[in-house]
Amino acid sequence: MLTGAAVRLRPVRDDDLEWLLAACRKPNAFGEFEPYFLGAAERLRQHFEDDGLLSEEATRLVIEDRSGRRVGLAGIDNVDLHSRVARISATVLEPSERGKGLGTDAHRVLVSYLFRHRGLSRVEAFVATGNVAARALLKRVGFTEEGTLRSRLFAHGVRHDVVVCGLLYEEWAGRTRVETFAI
Repeated sequence: MLTGAAVRLRPVRDDDLEWLLAACRKPNAFGEFEPYFLGAAERLRQHFEDDGLLSEEATRLVIEDRSGRRVGLAGIDNVDLHSRVARISATVLEPSERGKGLGTDAHRVLVSYLFRHRGLSRVEAFVATGNVAARALLKRVGFTEEGTLRSRLFAHGVRHDVVVCGLLYEEWAGRTRVETFAI
């Protein structure tokens, strides 16, 4: 379990699966800028049965608030151990829980884990240009907007540009005042 100031991230358990599948079946669960795929819930169930949603290709973790209520889903994708890079995401699935800092804390927890325990040099996040809240969140965590991938995302019948955001270990270590270790 990974613990932050406001959230805990933990592996998906059997008793989480129906909650998660129900959330994935809702077209608006991930917001207007995230694609909704018919059949996504069934594919998620299959991946859970295959590897518990804990693989190098795609790790998924439940986001809980400090009282233990499930509020969202965090992800680590595209881990490149040679280049020491990964992409992260965190989505608060419960609309009533958005805007309370839970997503920000979940991103901080993922970044800290990847830099401290996985020895990565860079963490990336992709966000739709119109997703002003997510862009602000990433800036608060320390990410730099590095460029735009034009028409990269198709969600809810509309094509969206995506901003590539990156955070380097050195930048993170300087912001968090951690002991720097040689990588």
